[in-house]
Amino acid sequence: MKKLLLFIFLIISCSSEETQIIEFEEISNSGKVFTIKEIHEIGFKKVKEYKIDKLPNSNAAFFGFIKNDLGEPKDYEMRFYDNHDVALKFGEKYAENISGENGCISKECSLWQEGLKDRIQMHDLGTLHPKYMTYYIYNNLILFCPGYDENEAKINCNFVINKLEK
Repeated sequence: MKKLLLFIFLIISCSSEETQIIEFEEISNSGKVFTIKEIHEIGFKKVKEYKIDKLPNSNAAFFGFIKNDLGEPKDYEMRFYDNHDVALKFGEKYAENISGENGCISKECSLWQEGLKDRIQMHDLGTLHPKYMTYYIYNNLILFCPGYDENEAKINCNFVINKLEK
């Protein structure tokens, strides 16, 4: 019995360690300029590099995944710009177009069609929905947040931004 209680105590004490997540504003600027190098350093696995010739003033755009604290991979799209002001001025309209409940996932309405298939997720009964429920413009980076609802998407993006800030 003592061994069982000791075992339970060890499990509880080891599992109570929590990662503290700081919530960031959806549009924020600390002055840093990120490149794909910093994103790789936090565990981003690049699946695709998109052609950006039709994405105004962008330096690069990538699709890939980062594993969360449970080891589950989450898909992200990331777009890089010279600085925060350029990302805001030229990228926000394009980000708004593909994110949220009414985000465009078809050629007919998409402002930038590169990677369109990567922005789709299947829900109940095989219905297609936008993968990214929100986005963050964080410094020179536009980060698209995956999730089944906006709250889950914000949690996923805050996880990534917290890793960048460490």
